[in-house]
Amino acid sequence: MKSWKWSSKILVIGFAVALLGGCAEGPYYGPPAVAPGPPEVAPGPSRGFLDVGPMDRFYVMSVENNTPFEVRFHRANRALYENGYERVGGSRRADFEVNIALFQEARDNPDLRGQQMLGGAALGAAAGALIGAMAHAPVTGAIAGAAGGGFLGAAAPAATPVVRIDVHTHSFRTGRSSHRTVFMDMAHVPPYDVPRVLDYQVARMVGALPRR
Repeated sequence: MKSWKWSSKILVIGFAVALLGGCAEGPYYGPPAVAPGPPEVAPGPSRGFLDVGPMDRFYVMSVENNTPFEVRFHRANRALYENGYERVGGSRRADFEVNIALFQEARDNPDLRGQQMLGGAALGAAAGALIGAMAHAPVTGAIAGAAGGGFLGAAAPAATPVVRIDVHTHSFRTGRSSHRTVFMDMAHVPPYDVPRVLDYQVARMVGALPRR
């Protein structure tokens, strides 16, 4: 009887560790959502718009990077150049300023939490049925295991890594400013590709400025 109790405890502990450990790894380190390849990340909800004065052509760019990734905005500068803007070395020679700010955040993901609850319930039911079979009550064990697994799945971390991109423009000629914010879901972006993805998104944002 004692050996059965010890086996049950070991199975329960092992199940809990496996479930919580797998959930804590996050979407990027779990099974890929799509086939491997260069990711194209769709931006999250955006707000605001970008604008400059009708005579503004020369700009300076400043960057406030609050993420651990080193990002160089080559594509963004090229997008501005292709729209007829030219970058200069100091604000005295510039017509307007482009300020880019990056912030790393974590947001609760209801879809991921739901998947963890379902997965936890399924694993819990299987483990509970196995333990219950030893006590000749597999159905009762499966029900109890599903309830416990679902609870552990709901309690496990379900945050999605997000980068908030703020782009602010200010015209030295007219004094008017504009601002736009985009939230990028980075859950399935490998770390080495984050700078490219962020540069690509900022290029899309500044590329919406009127052509000169």
